Amino acid sequence: MIALDERPVTIDSSGHELHGVLHLPAEPAGRALVFCHPFAEEKKCAHRTMVETARACAGAGWAVLRFDLRGCGDSPGEFGQFDLDDWRADVAAALDRARREAGVEAVGLLGLRLGATLAAEVAEQRSDTACLVLWEPIVDGERYITQNLRRSMIKAMMTRHEGGGDAEGAAREAHALGEGTVDFDGYQVPERLREQIAAIDLLSSRAYAGPALVVSLTPREAVAEPLQRLAGVYPRGVAIAARQEPVWQRIGIIDAAPTIEATVDWLTQLD
Repeated sequence: MIALDERPVTIDSSGHELHGVLHLPAEPAGRALVFCHPFAEEKKCAHRTMVETARACAGAGWAVLRFDLRGCGDSPGEFGQFDLDDWRADVAAALDRARREAGVEAVGLLGLRLGATLAAEVAEQRSDTACLVLWEPIVDGERYITQNLRRSMIKAMMTRHEGGGDAEGAAREAHALGEGTVDFDGYQVPERLREQIAAIDLLSSRAYAGPALVVSLTPREAVAEPLQRLAGVYPRGVAIAARQEPVWQRIGIIDAAPTIEATVDWLTQLD
């Protein structure tokens, strides 16, 4: 179901203008969610799914605010200018805006991948977070960085090979890149941001006390072990597996119905 009202909004975050879209249900909501998008190229791949989810949540009676972090998407600024501290402040500003728009005291957070991690971190600091939905959050930042660095190395080696260049030289360049700036599918991640991401360890963080849903997007029936452990960190945490392909790995039409339906069902049970 498409929300009755979808309109663009701007959000002030420490003097930075963020662009977003507000999805409003047919009747006054009395409950609201802020969506936190994933990182770099994953954001592009998951955009359609995030829009579909916002509309499904609005159809279930939730006001939803989707927005772009500073330096990302439609929000002004260069990607490499900002870091996790800036983006946490953006999430907090979006929560304040959603609370005013919906006229509610508390607002939920829904995030995907690194956006889910930001949501979890902000929820720890905010007493006005109504609920927390984490789709495949980055639990171990060092592992996340390593995986992306390896992917960059492989791409560099394949490109050099196809062009008749020196594959060994490409590997040396990719390794050197990882010492300072990391390439995330064409997005240059500066050293400070890389170090902040590498320091992420959700399993050792202070637990959010409200209702929390951790969703593992997987072709398997079982929840991934790190996500099961993360759900156990939360006093009211639940982990479920949504059997489907990852929505953040390729641009195209992906059926995200299993994840969307499971999420809306869980939100409905909070009533």
